[in-house]
Amino acid sequence: MLTLIAIVSSAGGAGRSTVTAHLAAQLAHVGHSVAVLELDAQNSIGALLGLRETCETGVLSPGVAPDGWRAVLRETPEGVPLLPAGRNDATTLMAFGAWLSGDTGGLRRQLDALGWPSGTRVFIDTQRLPDTIAQAAVAAADLVLGVVPVTTTGYVTQSDLMTACRGRAQMVPNLAASNSPLNNDLLHLIQARGGDAVVPLRIHRDDAVGRAAANGRSLARADDGSQAALDFVHLEAWLARATAAEDASDGKQGAGSGPGGTRT
Repeated sequence: MLTLIAIVSSAGGAGRSTVTAHLAAQLAHVGHSVAVLELDAQNSIGALLGLRETCETGVLSPGVAPDGWRAVLRETPEGVPLLPAGRNDATTLMAFGAWLSGDTGGLRRQLDALGWPSGTRVFIDTQRLPDTIAQAAVAAADLVLGVVPVTTTGYVTQSDLMTACRGRAQMVPNLAASNSPLNNDLLHLIQARGGDAVVPLRIHRDDAVGRAAANGRSLARADDGSQAALDFVHLEAWLARATAAEDASDGKQGAGSGPGGTRT
């Protein structure tokens, strides 16, 4: 059985795609089987995973049926298989949302049909909640990771995130700045409101993230020892533990090739 992980937020500019790409790449870097499904109409995550050209066709593109996802699957330089969003339009997005809403098991069924190894962690990059497609991803997911930017907007919309996810979201603070008293105050407010649902770490604001994007590689491959790179190492370790129950229920994956490398 696949482990579906929805990456969501209720704030614009929260960094959902950035967190999805770097976290997936870090998991692949240490040998976990991982893949990404992009349900964000911006169609930008391919660049974060090292693809030099925009993915013209993807799961949200006109004429691509759910049973045709294998044809749009892309391998990336990060070793993370990607089902890109592709070029899309409002009509297609509405139809896709209606399909997900009407077929609650459809998302998992189509991903299972791709034949990825049991236990593969599939990250679902979403649009900002309360988007219909994002809500369907939350409903299908085994784990919901809410990205909360450490900003005034992030704090104000945090309660919306918690409500939209019906208390299921594990929240990770993003864009933290330890040298800013205001930022630290906002972080404490976010942690106090979220309680145990806030992951016990944070992702710092770091120029290394922008440099990695400009160079077409993840922080894991850049191996520059930056604060953000270390943050994603810690987040990967937390996520591996948080999803270990799904791994145990499926049994240990033996040696062999799968998306994102060989599981250990």
